Amino acid sequence: MKRFLEGLANVDRRILFLLVVVVILVPIMHPLALPGLKVTDSVRGVYDQIEKLPPRSTIAISFDFDPASKPELYPMALAVTRHAFKKDLKVIGMNLWITGTGLADEILTAAAAEHGKRYGEDYVFLGWQPSPIAVITGVFTDIYKIFSKDQKGNDTRALPVMKGFRSFQQLDYFVELGAGSPGLPHWVQYGADKFKIKMGGGCTAVSEPGYRPYYPVQITGLIPAMKGAAEYESLIGKPDKAYAGLDAISLGHFLILLALAMCNLIPVLTRFTK
Repeated sequence: MKRFLEGLANVDRRILFLLVVVVILVPIMHPLALPGLKVTDSVRGVYDQIEKLPPRSTIAISFDFDPASKPELYPMALAVTRHAFKKDLKVIGMNLWITGTGLADEILTAAAAEHGKRYGEDYVFLGWQPSPIAVITGVFTDIYKIFSKDQKGNDTRALPVMKGFRSFQQLDYFVELGAGSPGLPHWVQYGADKFKIKMGGGCTAVSEPGYRPYYPVQITGLIPAMKGAAEYESLIGKPDKAYAGLDAISLGHFLILLALAMCNLIPVLTRFTK
């Protein structure tokens, strides 16, 4: 017993590093959907608004993030888009961050393919335009003055999904998923709150404390970072990237706590064996 404890106390640090790699990689490659995740009211506030919309309602999603914030924002953006297509809603996608254009297009394309949705009929990606404040105020007054053509170069007015649609004031719901500025505060101040449009949001963990006061008056709900994304994935019944990331973080923290506990227990047990 004494030799075992001494060996455990002097285990090669490379073995510990290998254990950390294993407990992180396994859930990322194969999500475990560990139990215990509770859905918060703020996340449910976004889900419920989309869930109660009748088919063919119009929803807009602004993907205002870049590759640096992809781990936190991409999973929730994919989950929200999947939910919208699952409910057979018409989706208008756009972004205020030019660095996130490719990610937004990728998310819309992937979610549409899963649900058999067609571009131009069920959804459209307007893309990016400069001067974010002008874009926000413009889409709430006359969207075609800002986006006369979509990201693919199509005439926006000619797309079936845009038939009868003039501005964001006609939206049934709006979701802003942002990593900073321009982002949620700008959409609230210059758009949704001014024109009385129901709006939900998603953000990074570091931004959540600053955005939390907007809930539940200015926004119906807020999805905070990877944990919020995992909650949303559980609501739509499709654990994916966020759940995998949360599993990896949880197991990694558990391993660290276990190692700390062993560091403190081994000296005590060694003295006891003497």
